[in-house]
Amino acid sequence: MAPASGEGIYYAMLGGQLAAEAVLELLATHDPRALKQARRRFMAEHGRVFQVLGLMQWFWYGSDKRRERFVKICEDKNVQQLTFESYMNKVLSRRRPLAQLRIFLKDTAHLLGIARV
Repeated sequence: MAPASGEGIYYAMLGGQLAAEAVLELLATHDPRALKQARRRFMAEHGRVFQVLGLMQWFWYGSDKRRERFVKICEDKNVQQLTFESYMNKVLSRRRPLAQLRIFLKDTAHLLGIARV
């Protein structure tokens, strides 16, 4: 399950597929190291997303006050659009750099306590 978002069906399906491929490789080669490939392949494809979501969860869900600020940030249309793109494509969205800059500045204002909650 993905940290922060709680999404898990896609990742469970992919994990099962990668595990099956690793078992097939084990059966073909008789090398037990083949089983490690499932996790390596998964993390190569989605590790960055899990790192970012884990960091967000650790920070923003760390206190009620920060969680409330995070909810306020999520009202932003740019945040919603980038989140939707990332969620649907299972990769971090790299489009619209000006929107990302605005989000960064708003996040910073919330972190410094100068934005309204």
